[in-house]
Amino acid sequence: MGYVLAIDGGQSTTLSVIARTDGTVLGAGLGGPANHLHEEGARERCKKSMRDSLSAAMKEADLRDVKFEHVVLGMTGASDLMKSLIWEVLKDYVREPHFQFEHDSVTAWAGGTGGEPGVVVIGGTGSVALAVDSANNRARVGGWGYYMGDEGSAYQIALQGLSAAAKGLETRGPETLLTQALLDYFGVTDLWDVHAKVYSAEMERADLAKLSKLVGDCANKGDKVCQDILAAAAHELALLVITAAKKVNFTDVEPIISTAGGVWKAGQPIWEPFTKEVLAAVPNAKVQKPVYSPAIGALVLALKGANVAIDMDIKANIERTRSIIERKK
Repeated sequence: MGYVLAIDGGQSTTLSVIARTDGTVLGAGLGGPANHLHEEGARERCKKSMRDSLSAAMKEADLRDVKFEHVVLGMTGASDLMKSLIWEVLKDYVREPHFQFEHDSVTAWAGGTGGEPGVVVIGGTGSVALAVDSANNRARVGGWGYYMGDEGSAYQIALQGLSAAAKGLETRGPETLLTQALLDYFGVTDLWDVHAKVYSAEMERADLAKLSKLVGDCANKGDKVCQDILAAAAHELALLVITAAKKVNFTDVEPIISTAGGVWKAGQPIWEPFTKEVLAAVPNAKVQKPVYSPAIGALVLALKGANVAIDMDIKANIERTRSIIERKK
């Protein structure tokens, strides 16, 4: 029995997963980030992250010299440069025709829909949607980054929340629970102290995006300002899905619409308006929570690349051993 390798590369960590071709997960390992290759030292950091995650996964799987039947990578900020850097690390482990390098939206789709025709919309630090039909036609919408896009993302929600808190304090807008939530989060007593934190070099974009959780918390407490922010985000994310769905052919199937990313942790205040808008435009769709994580999505694609049919036995083996992956997150 052979082995496959699945890699999920995010903005903070790189996760490698090794499984047998029967779907049994044997090991998983974490490394650092592999993106932002324009930064000083980032190319070596990318290769080190890959080596570290693969080494840890091989150690847990108790493997040394191994040739993988297929390798699938789902990487944030996927580029030809990143592909060539990672190939340098993995070229001794797989034959080039079985080295499949993808944008992370592809592995998020495979995880969210279980590899079935449909659309995944990622609402994380950024935002993007990917539609894939039964003929494997793909349509990607969004993913333009925080200058030109990322509508509905955690970063945009956080920025709108910060603005709403300032407006509420100065009576330029309605009061919001978010003002006190921000003070509590930063352990300060004045919103200008929050201003100092937000504009300091200490907070990167990913740190700011984490403030979206406060918007979700306040929305779930009944705060109208935060509910409106999440409703607007839901509209933008629904628009990504609807636009992507129109670019492929779903006339022969009931497409699965699924999600990935942290913004969905807000629950009903974002999920309900999103679902309503999507179903109004794509009435034959099934809107559901993700079947698998993007890492398991990469594993599903790796198994398919090794000519493995994803039958009930394979799914059962994945399900039985998926905790090896999930405890790394």
